[in-house]
Amino acid sequence: MQNTITDLLDLAVDNPAELTAEQLNAEFTLEEKLFVVQFLADTLHSLATCNTEVFAEEQDFARITDSIEVAEHYVALMSTAEYADADTPATLNFTIQDAGAALCSYDTEYRDCITEQFTYACVEQAYKTIPAKANFLHLPARIFNAY
Repeated sequence: MQNTITDLLDLAVDNPAELTAEQLNAEFTLEEKLFVVQFLADTLHSLATCNTEVFAEEQDFARITDSIEVAEHYVALMSTAEYADADTPATLNFTIQDAGAALCSYDTEYRDCITEQFTYACVEQAYKTIPAKANFLHLPARIFNAY
């Protein structure tokens, strides 16, 4: 048997047509929601670092609009948080459609960049925990389809 995988992205499913109905309609779990917001936080950190470094070298900014948009999406998703109380655990109440907007709604070439980075992050997450979290391999397709 020959292995045709040449890139980690080959492991991910980002085309919803490749998913079964069960996979496509799987529950959007709290673990997946936490993964999305952590991804956005990490992305914002990277963009802020890039801007700081560019400013130090060139006295200018790079990708400032992308930083602002990622920050707005992060705040929007985190604003759905509900704290735990005596009867219910803490949770995030954003939908998979909200996650799709947070990852796919950019109007610049940055959309392709962030969706590819998210897909890589999902593969890395799945790789750490396979088979238990193989669902992370099809999370990109579910989220991108919801947008």
